[in-house]
Amino acid sequence: MNRTLKVILLSAGLCSLPSLAFSATVYDNLTSPDLNQQYFPSPPSLEFGDQVTLAGTDRILSHLTFYAFLTAPALTTQSATLRFYANSGTNPPVTPFYTTAAVPLTGTGFRSYTIGLTTLPPVPDTFTWTIQFSNLGAGETAGLLLYGPPAVGSSFNDFWQKDGAGVWSLNQINNGNTLADFAISFSAVPEPGILALGSLGALLLAGLGRFRKSPR
Repeated sequence: MNRTLKVILLSAGLCSLPSLAFSATVYDNLTSPDLNQQYFPSPPSLEFGDQVTLAGTDRILSHLTFYAFLTAPALTTQSATLRFYANSGTNPPVTPFYTTAAVPLTGTGFRSYTIGLTTLPPVPDTFTWTIQFSNLGAGETAGLLLYGPPAVGSSFNDFWQKDGAGVWSLNQINNGNTLADFAISFSAVPEPGILALGSLGALLLAGLGRFRKSPR
């Protein structure tokens, strides 16, 4: 197989397998100071979340990690669903452009959950993500830990919550002068075309270098 054909086949493979690229953290509020607080929606089935602005240029999210806190023994039916909404400025989210499968909740107290996002299209620089806990029994609550300020990316000092009638409102968490945000991080990879072009260029330069050094 000649060198040119190898380059073409390798570039095509990179276009179809973006998940092989090293992911970069584009929003991180997990390594920020722990505020030793949790937020529990009331009632616990309310949908709530935060508008975030991503850092860097990678916009194909590969996975997310969030820190949850359960105050009662978790059954196998308890779960959490996350949704992503496109929005601008202070406009409330309307229709989600992505919804995860239900994430089973396990154990009590603090738990870390990681979700793969391999089918997600490129996301905008800023969007609202939400979480909604389901199948909680009487006396059971679930919420998110609070950290802040974000170490990567940024967020407003408020969050969205949908009431029982389906109306969104902005809310704030009283934590003195510290920016309180939910404990979550997002990682992303480059778009396949960008990744393939960069790799193709590197391979072509390597090939030209070898060609120039070859004896006549």
